[in-house]
Amino acid sequence: MTTKFIAAPTDPLLSATPSRRGFLALAGATVSLLLVGCGTDGTSAVGTKSGGAPVKGGTLKFAWLGAPETIDPQVNSSFAGANLSNNIVDRLLFQDRDTGEFSPWLATKWEYNDDITEYTFTLREDVTFSDGTKFNATSVKNNLDQFFNGDEALGILPNGKSYLGPYKETEVVGDYVVKVRFSAPNASFLQLTAHSGTGNIGFLADKTLKSSAEDRLKPENVIGTGPFTVTEYVPKVRTVIARREDYAWAPAALGHQGPAYLDKIEFITIPEASVRVGALQSGDVPAAFDILPTDEKVLTAQGFELTARINPGFTLGWQFNLSLAPTDDINVRRAIVAATDRAGFKKTLLSESEGEAHSVLTDGVPGFADYSQGALKYDLDLARKLLDDAGWKPGADGIRAKDGVKLKLKGTGNVLVPDARVTYEATQAALKSIGVDVEIVFDPRNIPAEQLTAQYHLANINRGRNDVAVLNTQLNPDRGNGAVIPADFPDRARIVETFNALDTATGAAQAPLAKAVQDLIHEELVLVDPQFQTSQVAAAKGVRDIYLDGADRLIFLSTWVGGE
Repeated sequence: MTTKFIAAPTDPLLSATPSRRGFLALAGATVSLLLVGCGTDGTSAVGTKSGGAPVKGGTLKFAWLGAPETIDPQVNSSFAGANLSNNIVDRLLFQDRDTGEFSPWLATKWEYNDDITEYTFTLREDVTFSDGTKFNATSVKNNLDQFFNGDEALGILPNGKSYLGPYKETEVVGDYVVKVRFSAPNASFLQLTAHSGTGNIGFLADKTLKSSAEDRLKPENVIGTGPFTVTEYVPKVRTVIARREDYAWAPAALGHQGPAYLDKIEFITIPEASVRVGALQSGDVPAAFDILPTDEKVLTAQGFELTARINPGFTLGWQFNLSLAPTDDINVRRAIVAATDRAGFKKTLLSESEGEAHSVLTDGVPGFADYSQGALKYDLDLARKLLDDAGWKPGADGIRAKDGVKLKLKGTGNVLVPDARVTYEATQAALKSIGVDVEIVFDPRNIPAEQLTAQYHLANINRGRNDVAVLNTQLNPDRGNGAVIPADFPDRARIVETFNALDTATGAAQAPLAKAVQDLIHEELVLVDPQFQTSQVAAAKGVRDIYLDGADRLIFLSTWVGGE
């Protein structure tokens, strides 16, 4: 049995920032300006220290582009949803955002067997849900079982199926000891127990687990162990969370024990960038996310300092649909990749905080490999040659055709990432210049998944997780299958085996396995066309001790509003 136990640091860790699906700084009373430092390397620490003791109380207004799609933490997949959930549920472990090391949270210690198929957790004995019921080993079992299997009678989907992978069962060993078993190695599970982004394991009370999907839209039915509870939810408009007075089990790494300082946090959706910035400038909303490149310059000139940090995980880009012609033609896929000017985007279109995509993974994720001078190199002449060699000939209107079929594609774009539209449209223009016509729908959220698979060749993706496992859950044909690899695809079994191998090793032993998967994605199959590495940008007034965790999600436990 291999035992892993890392004592939590005693010094408080102060903020940094996330990716730009919409994020960071908040505020409250009209007080002195909070300066948030941004480094030239795309990482930073939020300048939230101030003189004097923390002030308890106050309501923090927080404006963002998107909105939580629900208040059920096990359903939320948007960035807004994950940031909301991160404050109403807790996780078994806590991951240090700089070192990647794990420390105790709801679990005090953990161990796993030599073949990484069995994990045993010893839990804290003083944790309660917000309805007063105890959090224990049975809570862990009930949550994992429903997260993986769903509940058809309640309308609950198996939201965690692709994340938990070869999940087999959870055994209650004692009141506060639980054993989680898998039918195959699952090295990424430990990181998943600390992950706060999409696919995170946040624990809900039995009342919530027994509630239908519809009833989980009611704040009184969403019951977690976190420092805040949901008190109001108006879809696409406003969500309010309030402090739990009895919260007393934060991870030591946060440097704050006991309940949160803030009374409430009000999340407000303001989709229009100019309106968000205007509200920030006027003081109506003392914090704003999703700052556009042009607005970054304006706000900086006005004395605001912005904070930014690259969001770890899957770079923003297009997943190719390999089940649909003509993206089932690898030469078409290679041509699209060659026509995407990632380095040019960084020089001319992106803000200082965004990064050039060098791989399907962002630069800081363990196992990252750089393909910018190889498979991802910009080369329009190569793109033309690939299409010529594949038999796609330019027509009278400039659009290529083969066997009487024009080279026309449909794709989706991300409206929740402010810089995404300009890079997707730049790629669209470059493709048009070499005879590929791409129609882009920038808000595909209302398009059924079946229709996307059947009609769209390019699907936008931006998935956060500080672990190479994000590739497994997203692209493995037996799991997320984001590239829609058909069941009869040649060598499919080997592809699955290559992805699954990521879960057979940890640490340095995983590096060659991560490289093999990225080689498969970029060099052999061409499954993804990366656009850029997203960041989060925000400005705030009078806010202290905002914390961004290892997945760049906000934790407001130690945040307070006050001034000198």
